[in-house]
Amino acid sequence: MTTNLSIKSVRLGAIPLLDKYIGLLGISNVFSTAVRNDPRDKVPMSKILGIVLRNVILERYPLYKMGEWAEQRGLIQQGEADLFNDDRIGRALDRLFAADRASIISTIILDAIKKFDIDLSRIHNDSTTVTLFGEYENYLDTKAAKPKRGHNKDHRPDLKQIVYALSVTSDFAVPLYFKVWDGNTTDDTTHIRNWTALRSVVGTANFIYIADSKLCVRDTLQYITTEGGSFVTVMPETRSEIDRFQQWIQTNNPDWQKAIENSNPRQKDGSVRTFWTLDSPFLTTEGYRIVWVKSLQKQLDDAQRRFRRIEKTAEILGGLQKKNHPNRDKLEAAVRSALQVNHTKTYFDYQIVTEIEETTKQQKRGRPDENTVYRKIEKVSYKLVYSQNPYTLQYDARYDGIFPLITNREEPAKEILLMYKYQPNLEKRHEQLKSVYNIAPVFLQNPERIESLMLLYFLGMLVASLMERDIRKEMVKQDLDGIPIYPENRICKAPTADRLIELFNDVRLQYICEGTQIRQAIPDTLTKRQCIVLDLLKIKPAMFFKSG
Repeated sequence: MTTNLSIKSVRLGAIPLLDKYIGLLGISNVFSTAVRNDPRDKVPMSKILGIVLRNVILERYPLYKMGEWAEQRGLIQQGEADLFNDDRIGRALDRLFAADRASIISTIILDAIKKFDIDLSRIHNDSTTVTLFGEYENYLDTKAAKPKRGHNKDHRPDLKQIVYALSVTSDFAVPLYFKVWDGNTTDDTTHIRNWTALRSVVGTANFIYIADSKLCVRDTLQYITTEGGSFVTVMPETRSEIDRFQQWIQTNNPDWQKAIENSNPRQKDGSVRTFWTLDSPFLTTEGYRIVWVKSLQKQLDDAQRRFRRIEKTAEILGGLQKKNHPNRDKLEAAVRSALQVNHTKTYFDYQIVTEIEETTKQQKRGRPDENTVYRKIEKVSYKLVYSQNPYTLQYDARYDGIFPLITNREEPAKEILLMYKYQPNLEKRHEQLKSVYNIAPVFLQNPERIESLMLLYFLGMLVASLMERDIRKEMVKQDLDGIPIYPENRICKAPTADRLIELFNDVRLQYICEGTQIRQAIPDTLTKRQCIVLDLLKIKPAMFFKSG
């Protein structure tokens, strides 16, 4: 008697890790409740959205291949791949857009805050652009963010975009809120709505709102202050207070206080970054406090940049100076262009000198004699004379390495600087959105579906950040300097979600089947490194394969 045995291999990868956090956040239940279902649906919308969410985190597949991917990962039964076609997934995104997305975000975030005890004392906000391919001209005028051309941070001004604004906590940069804006929206117009939305999510105004210089708008700062909120931001260079401080520093010797001294993570030579702070001798025109910060590295960078600009300008002016020019207007235009392009107008003094060269010429042809009459010819040309202005060079050099923070908080200047210095962690989330999660370019034609996809990316980043947070906190608790998850067992001091996912990338579960019946499940043997990670995440190896 022969038996019809076969082996089916399911590539679990890191799905069990994600399932732990998706389950703790109750995302599937929220989708089931909030997203409208139809009796004619062959597949629940919550299941489709859950599969897309996992795919966004693990490895972004085209929508038309999503069913094939889900079957390979054991997320659906064999033979169900055709049910997860791009049309059905598109309708699921439409249903998600039509749902109360603000309520979905609030429910999941509040659950995360409660279950993971997330610190909400400081919230950082910043935005980036998501590049789109296509004309996007004949879409319906709905509440979805409109793809438009604007200042593209991917350096593709020829393409339309949407603006993705993200707010994270200072507690391991856990995403707290996001908003998608029209592609031509500028940050200075969004902060009041962002802050108000955060207050609704958090349930109080008792948090410090930290953002870049676009927050420094009179009406925005006044609104946050009158509503009982706090802020820390950078003062833009166009403010009059900067000119006033530059003048003050020329005749005063500030009492800088050392605030931060640590190694520079961008340099492998062990160089040290030092930051100094100074409480401003005067307030802003609105009455807010200014904390002046001086960075020794920035001081060196400012001086080098200015030197390169001056050197480039001098090279252009030197070339113009070497020869006489027949047209004064063209010469002056060339000089002004060189000064304007290199931003060196204040560093050079110049004048255009008129030179007249006199020659004589016979009025008539022939051999000259004592009766020959000559006429005088004057040839006018213009020459450039320039020199560097040492006073303006010294004036600006006094301000090298300095930038101002503005706040309505009363903590010591060092604490204000430390609050702001966490901002790069938010910028790292944007970098991950575009590199790790490959969000751009987006090929969806429907803006409503694009905005729904952005929500899934936000939730994916939330899941990944909580995983990072858990493992790093457990490492501190167990007094571990790092774990060997890099190739060749090299130590990683700050594991990221993508590294953890990569570590489990090829973990599989084999099924021995008789016909359509599963007779035995044989899991892969986990490596020592994988077991270390599971232990830190409080996942038992036996439970890891339950997802299969």
